[in-house]
Amino acid sequence: MTSPWLGILLVTVVLGAVMAGLKLISARCNLHPESSRKSVHILMGLVTLSFPWLFKESWPVLLLAGIAVAALMGTRLIGPLREQFGGVLHGVARSSRGELYFPLAVAALFLLSESSPLLYVIPLLTLTLADAVAALVGVRYGQHRYATSEGTKSAEGSLAFFAVAFLSAHLPLLLLSNTGRAESLLIALMLGILVMLFEAVSVGGLDNLFIPLGCYGLLRRYLALEADELIFRLAAICLVALVVFTWRRRTTLRESGLLAAALVGYMNWALGGWQWLAVSLVLFLTYVRLWPKSEENASPVHTVRAVASVAAPGMVWLLVMVQSNRTGRFLEPFAVSYAAHSVMIGMTQLGYTKPDQSLRKNLIQAVSLTWLVFLPVLFLPTLIGWGVARQVTPLQICQGAFMAGIFLPLLCGVALLHQRVIRSYGDDEASYGRWMIRGLIAFAASLAAWWLSRIFFVTPFLASNLSCLIGGSP
Repeated sequence: MTSPWLGILLVTVVLGAVMAGLKLISARCNLHPESSRKSVHILMGLVTLSFPWLFKESWPVLLLAGIAVAALMGTRLIGPLREQFGGVLHGVARSSRGELYFPLAVAALFLLSESSPLLYVIPLLTLTLADAVAALVGVRYGQHRYATSEGTKSAEGSLAFFAVAFLSAHLPLLLLSNTGRAESLLIALMLGILVMLFEAVSVGGLDNLFIPLGCYGLLRRYLALEADELIFRLAAICLVALVVFTWRRRTTLRESGLLAAALVGYMNWALGGWQWLAVSLVLFLTYVRLWPKSEENASPVHTVRAVASVAAPGMVWLLVMVQSNRTGRFLEPFAVSYAAHSVMIGMTQLGYTKPDQSLRKNLIQAVSLTWLVFLPVLFLPTLIGWGVARQVTPLQICQGAFMAGIFLPLLCGVALLHQRVIRSYGDDEASYGRWMIRGLIAFAASLAAWWLSRIFFVTPFLASNLSCLIGGSP
């Protein structure tokens, strides 16, 4: 290990030289904007691959990520920097914040992987090489196009992504771990398929965040499985995709949104289990049944942005659960995040179809229906406890009842906050800000639920007294 400050200086100098060198090459050789952008992507990724061997502590990586985000924001907002380096990073026609998500993904991976370089290298190598190769192959050789939320992509680019993602996982697993050959092959195959599909439906550069974090979570889970279990999980994504496909005419999702929904369902099941999949299915199967239809959603209108807004808060709790290896502890805030979206959908649809109805009536209807639909999933941790120990303690029942009690005021707060904040974004279904705000509101509600449950059920004194009050044992 080198000195942290020496490592920071070295990385900063190298990345600065990369930007300056690519600007010079781009100007002299007239590089395609996508080639210039992905060259930065590859070189930044290769530099950051050295972090587990360069830094022992996390603070240098967090500092470098902050510096990188500030510098990249400068190339967007500051005139002289935009003129000097903006062409290298922002030359493509589509709107993307991918270069900002990249350092955030690196920092998150470093924190999550802790002392396991393999869990850091494979997701980052996949992001660094597969995404860049897919874009370059698609630009040069893409002939067979398919529609996405941001225009079109090529089948050739997606196949190139799969091939590189497969090798990015298979080779490190063979060379840097004790994983068996069959298991390495199956893990690499599944990771290649799943991250290829994530890349195919990504919008606004979010693949730079979702691909490495999703790859990390899947890899952490898959490394503990045997070959027969891996084969079963490979078949499971086909089943989830079939359920989503058969339900497609009853949703408001476009094709890319349906594919994203299938991927989210699979991730919830693969990382969390059937309970986590059940929570997401409750929303997916009921949101078009609970609320009256309007002209705004008479036909499929929602894209990957809507799915990402719903899935992102839950994905945070899913990764926290995987990291802590406590399945039941974080299922309730996960459920609250999905229920919050149900309330926001209800408030929006009631506003469309019943414009003359008072806000109070809309709120009562949206909150009460959501509360009733999601009430059973709040007791899923109790079922988990029964499945493990074949008994349910009074404290577990009390915890479910407590969550049901705080569920109502939380959902009321979500409804009011949504109505107050969302008006500034109008009815534009493609608005990035609209869906981002919805995701943040849902995450805030789930965080509040987790915090309240910790106060009442993790604090030893309170848990002990509650157990005594209901006749149980702490």
